[in-house]
Amino acid sequence: MGLNEREFVNFSEDYELDYHLRKAEKQKSEVNRMTLRIMGNELKKRLDAQRVTHEQLHGYIVEQPYRLS
Repeated sequence: MGLNEREFVNFSEDYELDYHLRKAEKQKSEVNRMTLRIMGNELKKRLDAQRVTHEQLHGYIVEQPYRLS
């Protein structure tokens, strides 16, 4: 069974990025959202995937919390 659309991060939606910033206890700022977009692209390359799940992105954030303020 495939993943539900809601399980993937939509990097063009600020509210989805803000969710991850809140979860990581980081500031909801444009700089942090841009950093998450960069991290998302890195993760896609690392996983050789076109899309990233919320769980995958959160794990990547936990590995590198110093990148966000």
